[in-house]
Amino acid sequence: MRRALLLTALALSVAAVCAPASASGAGLRAGVGKADITPQTGYYLGGWTRADRTGQGQHTRLGSRAMVLERDGRKVALVQIDLFMIPGGMLKQIGDGLRSRGFSEQNILVSASHTHSGPGGYANFPTLNTAAPSLETATDPFSFFGLLNPAPADRQLYTFLLTQISTAIERADADLGPAEAGWGSSRLPGITRNRSIEGHLANHGLDLEYGKGSESQDPGGYLHTIDPDVDVLRVDKIMRRRVRGKRRRMRVPVGGWSSFANHGTVTKSTFEFYNADHHASAMRVFEDRIRSSAKVPRGQQIVNVYGTSNEGDQSAGLDRSGPAASDYVGRVEAGAMLSAWRNARTEMSRTPALDLRWTRVCFCGQAVEKGKVADESQVGVPFLTGSEEERGPLFDLTQEHFEGRRAPAGTDPHGRKIFPPGAGGGVPRGVPLMAVRVGKRMIVSLPGEGTKEVGARIKAGARLAIAGSGVEEVVLSGLANEFVLYFTTPEEYEKQHYEGGNTHFGRLSSVLMRNEIAQLAATLAYGAPAPAPYPFDATNGVVPDGAPYSSGAPGGTALQQPAAAYGRLQHATFSWQGGPKGLDRPVDRAFVTAQRRRGRRWVRADSDLGLAMLWTVNDDGLHTVKWEIPLASKPGRYRLVVTAKRYRLASRPFSVGVSRALRMVTVPAESGRVAVGLEYPGARRDIDLTHRPQYSRGGVVRFRVGGRNVTVRLRRGRFFSVRAPAGRTVTVPAGQGQDRFGNRNGAALTLR
Repeated sequence: MRRALLLTALALSVAAVCAPASASGAGLRAGVGKADITPQTGYYLGGWTRADRTGQGQHTRLGSRAMVLERDGRKVALVQIDLFMIPGGMLKQIGDGLRSRGFSEQNILVSASHTHSGPGGYANFPTLNTAAPSLETATDPFSFFGLLNPAPADRQLYTFLLTQISTAIERADADLGPAEAGWGSSRLPGITRNRSIEGHLANHGLDLEYGKGSESQDPGGYLHTIDPDVDVLRVDKIMRRRVRGKRRRMRVPVGGWSSFANHGTVTKSTFEFYNADHHASAMRVFEDRIRSSAKVPRGQQIVNVYGTSNEGDQSAGLDRSGPAASDYVGRVEAGAMLSAWRNARTEMSRTPALDLRWTRVCFCGQAVEKGKVADESQVGVPFLTGSEEERGPLFDLTQEHFEGRRAPAGTDPHGRKIFPPGAGGGVPRGVPLMAVRVGKRMIVSLPGEGTKEVGARIKAGARLAIAGSGVEEVVLSGLANEFVLYFTTPEEYEKQHYEGGNTHFGRLSSVLMRNEIAQLAATLAYGAPAPAPYPFDATNGVVPDGAPYSSGAPGGTALQQPAAAYGRLQHATFSWQGGPKGLDRPVDRAFVTAQRRRGRRWVRADSDLGLAMLWTVNDDGLHTVKWEIPLASKPGRYRLVVTAKRYRLASRPFSVGVSRALRMVTVPAESGRVAVGLEYPGARRDIDLTHRPQYSRGGVVRFRVGGRNVTVRLRRGRFFSVRAPAGRTVTVPAGQGQDRFGNRNGAALTLR
């Protein structure tokens, strides 16, 4: 393999013009845009593939973020979507519809975030439209396994998603202006774990039974079981802004394209509402901090184009669950992405190399090292009971998982996989591959979920193929431009855990991907044409002719009003009668807004475009919204305002005050002193929406030491300490511990 790749690279370097693409000429132009892709309610939650888990409302909006780069006549769109996958046929039709803007499926790179809390049922190929049935849903049209009774795409949903993703790209293209770009990196260990550790350890020659492996058995330890790399392509626009009365050319950050390996499974299917999982916070926090720190004008959009990478066996959801936990994970990711974004500052260039290559590869039984790939997809029995984050309905009934179930022996292409008779087909056998060079790095796409080790091998193969070309690093974009489920190494595949059972084109399919991606990367690095694409109809006959969603109910009626008063972190609630299926909600603008009274006016404080609101709707059109009042909300009078497509409602005003739910707790202290922490109430799974730290950072605590008051103030620290002479009683009275926002402890604490 190594010798073949070196010969390929050598041949290409001799045959091609060796100067990097776009090494001279016009400067870079860039633009960014967003669009709302949240559909009507009622679809099953794609990714969990359970027919008994459907979207009954919305926590965070689902969106598409796009970044368009253009230089010397070359144009590429880097796009992310808050969905569990992107169908290749839909992408082709998006490209066809944007042809007048210079786009096609060959210069659009779309990576799905793989949130499991978006809709399912929009795939071009039927297996990807089905969900596992429960006893209650066995007769539903989408509830049979696609292996046995394939389900077609929902045309209305398909058309809506296609239209809105296209809109994000159009908005980015319309935003084009002079820009500069550069790469930065950071590392984020500790937030993810490998959920298939025995499968991963098989790469080291260990054949362990399910549940018998541990991170410590990896020769490289924990860090070798995950991919901790965070890569960010930073883009700043060059704009003229007025400074001290003069117009000057200035850099204005517009965000970045981000890559990190983490499954979209922190929020579980028991929370039956559309949400973007940890990506929601990662993107919003990243964007908000850049806007505030760089003072970006309101008229300029900022995006974090965060899809995913080789997250097939890596997740932050093994020991974290619920929307508040997702918020925490996303905030940690945002911090690492901001670090990478700042590191890019010294690498920025107005004239970065910009070029790309595209092809389509088939799974046609080709010979690769040590055997052949499959020419027909087959799913293994581990799929039937789901993964470690949350099992499926069959597991609910049997309490047995099928991970590790395999035949005593096997042969290529499907090895030791046990699969149901007649279960093949229904997954596209032709997949697009794309390589994009921006500056000193190259992005390569993978049309599915690669494991940690698959990602490492693909990047290593591509690096070898482009050695000496001037490209310094390879970054992997996962779940990109098509979805054929998992890619595992041959060693991992033989274990037949969930990931191996869901690797559809056999034991060696990841080897084919590694080889083809390396070849494509070499053509880009050395200026040669891409390999001829395999002729394939990715649309599978699906036409985007679905009717638009309706405009909802003509009017609404207020029902249950909020309480008279709330403390921070409590849930202000409001109910009203409207139309069913969430169709009253407008696209691309707020549905529910929290407003604060300021003087004679009501001003916006929050909305359902953020992280702290959840609205639900039942089949009869009964809506309820709850707003989790943020820790830093200003005290005062508030109201909730519903702005539907065709009506507007306002709740009665209510007051918001500081929280008195904080708790004083004793923490260790050095000899002769006592110390306390001011603890926030813990988030309740599937009830609370946002992360709150365990302890306040900063604030003031007024101790009572004997008969004397002692005040301790902190700007950023977590623990408040005071000298405590022997024999003296030390207490913190109720209300005398206060965080930096004014929230207080509700009960007294006696330390001794």
